[in-house]
Amino acid sequence: MYVDTLPSLAREYWHALAHSKPGLAYDEAIPRARLEVGKLRVDPQALARYRSFVGSSENFPLAYAYVLAQPAHFHLINQPDFPVRCVGLVHASNHTRRLGEIDPDQPLALSVAVTEDHPRRRGREFILHTVLSQNGRDLIDMNSTCFTRVRGAPRGETARPSEAPLVNVEAGEHLADLRFAAHFGRRYARVSGDYNPIHLAAWLARPFGFRRAIAHGVGSMARIEAELARGSGAATREMAIRFRRPLELPGHTVLHRCAQDPAGYVLLDANGRELLSGIRR
Repeated sequence: MYVDTLPSLAREYWHALAHSKPGLAYDEAIPRARLEVGKLRVDPQALARYRSFVGSSENFPLAYAYVLAQPAHFHLINQPDFPVRCVGLVHASNHTRRLGEIDPDQPLALSVAVTEDHPRRRGREFILHTVLSQNGRDLIDMNSTCFTRVRGAPRGETARPSEAPLVNVEAGEHLADLRFAAHFGRRYARVSGDYNPIHLAAWLARPFGFRRAIAHGVGSMARIEAELARGSGAATREMAIRFRRPLELPGHTVLHRCAQDPAGYVLLDANGRELLSGIRR
C-alpha cells in the first residue's frame, strides 16, 4: 500500500475507536502487510518542543523517529483487512539504529512492514519494521515489537508456547534519579501527538485495567536517551528498550548502568523492580 502523506495520529486514534474489528483468532497468522509513505516532513518547531521537553541536546533524538512513524503504524493497522486492533495493542520493545544524519529541512520517505509473527501466551507478538530514508538513503532503521491478545486462546501454563523466560537485569552503577510527574503523560502527548487515554489521567486509564495513568513507553525511552547522551557526550547511534512493567504516574525511578554490559541500562521503580531495560550506544 502506498500513500503520499499520512493523516494525523489523532485522526488515526479516532478511526481505531470508532471502527470495530472481530480481532485476531488464536490460530490466525498476522498478514505481512506493508505501507510506504512518499513524503514526510519534520516540523522544526515540533521537534524543538520535543527536544526541550525530554531534555535532549541531540539534533534528532532517536526516540523522535518513533513519533514520526507512529501515525504510519496506526494507519497500517487500521486497514479493514488487517485483523489486529490498535485499541489494546501493547508496545513490548523497540530497537532503533541511526544509519546516517537526517536533514530536518528535507522531506523523508517512510516504509513500515510486518516482518515477524510469534505466538505468545494468550496472544501474538509481531514486529513493525520501519525505515526512514532521505534522497534514496536509509537513515533510520527501527523494529517495534507489539503484542495483541487473541480470541480463543487456551488457558493455563500448558498453553504457554516455548519461549525464553524474561531475565531480570542486574543493576550496576547508579546514573540518575528520574522523576515522572503526574502530568507527564499529558505533557508528552502535546509534544508527540500520542493522546492514548491510558497516559492522560487515572480515570481514563482504569477502564483499560490500570490503577493510575502510565507513562508513554517511548516517552520514558526519550528521557533515558537524553540522560545517557548527556553523560556520554556523544550522539546516540543505537537504542534498544524492553518494557517490563508499566511506569505509573507520578513515579520516582532510578536509572542504573547494567552490571553485565557497560552499554546496557535498567530503570527501577521505588521498590527496586525493573520497569524497563536495554542498550544505548
